[in-house]
Amino acid sequence: MASVQLPSIDLSLKDTKYVAAELKTACQQWGFFTVKNHGIPIEDISKVFEISDEFFNSPLEEKKKFMFKGGRLHSGYTGHFGEKLDVEHQRRGDMKESYDLAGFPHPDANTNSPVIQKYFIELKAFQRECHCLSLKILDLIAIGFGFPSDFFSKNHSSSEDILRLLKYSVPEGVERQKDDEDAGAHSDYGSITLLFQKDAGGLQIRPPQSYNVADWLRVSVDENSVIVNIADMLQFWTSGRLKSTVHRVRLDEDVKTRQTIAYFVTPDPETLLAPVFEKEREKQSEGKEDNMETVTAGEWIEGRLNITYGYGEAPRGYLDSQNGLIGQSS
Repeated sequence: MASVQLPSIDLSLKDTKYVAAELKTACQQWGFFTVKNHGIPIEDISKVFEISDEFFNSPLEEKKKFMFKGGRLHSGYTGHFGEKLDVEHQRRGDMKESYDLAGFPHPDANTNSPVIQKYFIELKAFQRECHCLSLKILDLIAIGFGFPSDFFSKNHSSSEDILRLLKYSVPEGVERQKDDEDAGAHSDYGSITLLFQKDAGGLQIRPPQSYNVADWLRVSVDENSVIVNIADMLQFWTSGRLKSTVHRVRLDEDVKTRQTIAYFVTPDPETLLAPVFEKEREKQSEGKEDNMETVTAGEWIEGRLNITYGYGEAPRGYLDSQNGLIGQSS
């Protein structure tokens, strides 16, 4: 499989308009890019990977005490096969474990695993760093469209954001099947996602239509950069001008484990998902888009999570990442 170096955005450059234009182009063409000189010290990233190691090396029965049980504020542990990201094509769930921390800026330490509680100060500090970086990226996207810099970021207080620790591996006593996925093909739910990689790769993305290659491209690993991707809500918010790219994880045969850290950035729950460009708003108000419903970010994200984890039905106004917002019958 072909590998690709994603567009790289240097956040240390002083020419804000130039950086915003480069970032906008990457978002429109790829939906994925990397940022360097992003302001998060490598030592802080390494510390969170150490915390992740300690948690995932805990006994399984201990981890199961903190299972995720559904709901919009997604906190807790999910074991192997507990998440099925490609519900249409996967026979069983993803070959991974995860631990999610939510409820920022003041998550409840007492509801979390003892390992997470022990490092709560470090994890909260890292979350603040991720939040600051996400706001900077959202500001640059707004500037690229000619909007006020806080056009998107003012709707992102971090109250809906999720810090996720991830470990991809084959569980003991399980044989990997040919059709198993480490993470099934999907797009992300919120506005943007930050991804921190350690050493092993495995992330694959759908290439742009103009990229004349096979269906998937392997993304190269650069520990000094953060991978950023556009997610579904921002694609809809910008009337499809930004691309929420389908991606998956498939480890190479010689890779036994892979660890990553993801930071999912989501609008505040009361934020209305409505097109930001005038002509799309006019179409919606005139009723020409009969299949379109406006929902809040909170309504939609709760429904989408419930679908992924098997806790409920498709949400009202289900947002399909490739086709915009699709109204669902009750």
